[in-house]
Amino acid sequence: MGEVMRLRSLLCGVVLIGMAGEACAADMPDFLRGSQTVIDASGPTRWDGFYVGGQAGAVWSGTDFGNGTQSLVAFILRDTTILTEQDPSRWTTLGKYSANTTSFGGFFGWQKQFDQVVVGFEGNYNRTNINAAAMDQIGRSFTTSDGYFNDVVVTASSALHITDYGTIRLKGGWAIDCLMPYMFVGLALGRGDFSRSAHVVTNSFDPSGIKPPTHLDQSQTDNRAGAMAYGFAGGFGLDYAIYQSFFVRAEYEYVQLNAFDLKTNIQTARIGAGFKF
Repeated sequence: MGEVMRLRSLLCGVVLIGMAGEACAADMPDFLRGSQTVIDASGPTRWDGFYVGGQAGAVWSGTDFGNGTQSLVAFILRDTTILTEQDPSRWTTLGKYSANTTSFGGFFGWQKQFDQVVVGFEGNYNRTNINAAAMDQIGRSFTTSDGYFNDVVVTASSALHITDYGTIRLKGGWAIDCLMPYMFVGLALGRGDFSRSAHVVTNSFDPSGIKPPTHLDQSQTDNRAGAMAYGFAGGFGLDYAIYQSFFVRAEYEYVQLNAFDLKTNIQTARIGAGFKF
């Protein structure tokens, strides 16, 4: 009987300690009771802190080669009335080219949440294989102020191979618990191989026969490996937190690169996954 009484007393003591503990928790200051919420996995998603992840996407690119050989043609025809008065370097010899491919890479960033507003920055890198090329010829005849009648033919070609590109973004989002739609703007940097060439042929004669005829047949080329191009980026996306520290994303990105008298735009639809720290 004594053992039963001691067991009953022990159980009563445990119950009383538990009730006292609950009462203490209820009486604790808010900042102490709130500390339990921080480690509660069932609590609302927070987007603060550093994060890193990987991604892959489909790429649609377009390159405008219209001015790709302008400086080469201008150099060939330097100090001539043909360039001064008709400027064949500005003739649109080459057109536009579109290409589709894929990309893969990674991202890292930091962000801070204020109520539902989330702001931060992000670095984004993508490996790709964008190839674009154009070749064409244009010819015109005209008379210049020196009395010569001129036949001018310009043949141009240009090729571009972008191997990788990246962006540095300013990012703003709106937290809806585990969902965060966001938008971003930033600077873009691309790397690739570039080549271009121009061939100019001119035949000029004086209809009066006073001046002797002239002839020009000259080419210029420019080849660069691992060249850099600069531009801007913008887009939008959606992050979805599966856990507090793991999320997936889908986004659209527009990048425009300007270099070598070319304009190249890269549009990417991608998916990715990352970890928050």
